[in-house]
Amino acid sequence: MQDPAVYRIRISGRLDASWSEMLSGMTVTTTGGRDTPETTMLEGRLLDQAALTGIINTLSDLHLPLLSVECLDCPQSTQPDIDTGVRGTSTK
Repeated sequence: MQDPAVYRIRISGRLDASWSEMLSGMTVTTTGGRDTPETTMLEGRLLDQAALTGIINTLSDLHLPLLSVECLDCPQSTQPDIDTGVRGTSTK
């Protein structure tokens, strides 16, 4: 990714909305609780792949399991297949 793009990142667990500034201003929304596992969704425009990598590294440092990463602006044919890391169509 060379140009800015909107990303949605889902993680297992709760991340407080106060982390938004530390995560490039991404919107932080947590769902679940009580009887269902908590998941947090981060969504926002990132300047480049380095910014995306920085956010993923921060989440890893916080020991928050990554559930999914989705580029909302990217053409379907250029999105990496999460299972294989190969660009192109999914094998799912």
